[in-house]
Amino acid sequence: MEYPEGHWIAQSVAHGEAVRQAATALDHHFRDRADVLVAMELVVYFQRGHAEAKVQPDVQVVLGVPRGVRRSTYKVWEEGKAPDFVLEVASPSTANKDAQRKAQQYSRIGVREYWRLDPDGSLMSSPLEGYVVCGGRYGPVEPVADAGGRVHRRSQVLGLDLRSERRAGATVLVFRDPATGEEFDGTLAAAERRRRAAEDRTSAEAKRRRAAEDHASAEAKRASAAEERVQALEQQLRNLAAQSPPSDREP
Repeated sequence: MEYPEGHWIAQSVAHGEAVRQAATALDHHFRDRADVLVAMELVVYFQRGHAEAKVQPDVQVVLGVPRGVRRSTYKVWEEGKAPDFVLEVASPSTANKDAQRKAQQYSRIGVREYWRLDPDGSLMSSPLEGYVVCGGRYGPVEPVADAGGRVHRRSQVLGLDLRSERRAGATVLVFRDPATGEEFDGTLAAAERRRRAAEDRTSAEAKRRRAAEDHASAEAKRASAAEERVQALEQQLRNLAAQSPPSDREP
């Protein structure tokens, strides 16, 4: 049976940019993980022998599958699992379907987290919604405000905090790494900032290693010099002992 690859047409400029930026941000974030697949508009077939049993997430993340494999589709029975994280970017023609039918499909095939973003700001009750499987059904991911007052929602699958931000009349998705506090998205400027930050961290780590190596080398030299001084003193004592005449004793 054939399982055709999908075709995608952005519903609007805002919709297309939101999808591309989110996929780019996640792909860059997981770039060093060979076991994490990040895909944009890749058709997921979830029932062998039924080509109509499919979904096409705007963005999906799958943990524990090879990243470097060339795929034109994603077959759950071949990969061994469903996507772990799915993001759907709403449009006027898909908002209701995303909220109802797709949520049911994703829950049924085993998608652990289902997220929705409203790029227009008028299609959903909230610009960003996250749902996590709980007892076989999706329950909402509750928002949490950070120290700066920004509201995030934590993705346990990604290990990242997510929030929406309005830019140039459109809503985009912004990610935050809780380990570093760094925020990033898929724009070129953000990617450049992350690249420079990574280079700075690498440079700082290299400097720390060189300083530690220099310190260890200096300590080794001091220890060697001290050992040489001790040996020299011991040799001087032996020389003096050999040169000293034997003491006179009464017969």
